[in-house]
Amino acid sequence: MDAQVQPHASASEGYLLLADISGYTSFMAGVEDAHGVDFSVEIPVGFGLLGAVLDAVVQGVEPEFEVAKLEGDAVFAIAPAAALDGEGASLLGQLRAVHRAFHARRLEARQAQDHECTACPLVSNLDLKMVLHRGQSVRQGVGSRTEVLGPAVNVAHRLLKNTVQARIGYRPYLFLTDAAAAGLGLAQVGIEHRELYPDVGAIQGRIVELAEA
Repeated sequence: MDAQVQPHASASEGYLLLADISGYTSFMAGVEDAHGVDFSVEIPVGFGLLGAVLDAVVQGVEPEFEVAKLEGDAVFAIAPAAALDGEGASLLGQLRAVHRAFHARRLEARQAQDHECTACPLVSNLDLKMVLHRGQSVRQGVGSRTEVLGPAVNVAHRLLKNTVQARIGYRPYLFLTDAAAAGLGLAQVGIEHRELYPDVGAIQGRIVELAEA
């Protein structure tokens, strides 16, 4: 390749959303226990159940967010800062609606199956946790794909491993970094929370419960 030819890249300021399914690992372990690891004859129903609930998340965040990637049990989506700055109340309502749709789709998918095994009932244990950060990211062409990269992307992904549930219990939540909360006008919502990571340092933010009373 000519050394002067560089893959296309562009930088922008925006919001980085990760919606992650809690209980995914236990659910998939149950599918493996019930059906083994060879799916060449038949794909277990559990994969269809997961597809249904992930689809509810994807549909719920669009069109405000563009889905950049599906990462196993998580949806990674991005939105331009100019489109969401100051729109915190509306966005919070949308993300709570995503949570409601997730629960509804989970129930619908389970009821639509006439299959019974020890794994499928565990779909009832699946729930959502979300992380929202604001910062600059780079869209970088990699082969035939476009990847979203940068320090802000790293921060958002680090925040999926956190101590929030140790503080509030096993509840669906949204963790807003201070950068996201300030941009959205949500600096006073929820409760203050701090995470500390060896590589990205201290991250201040706010915990907002997704399930409405």
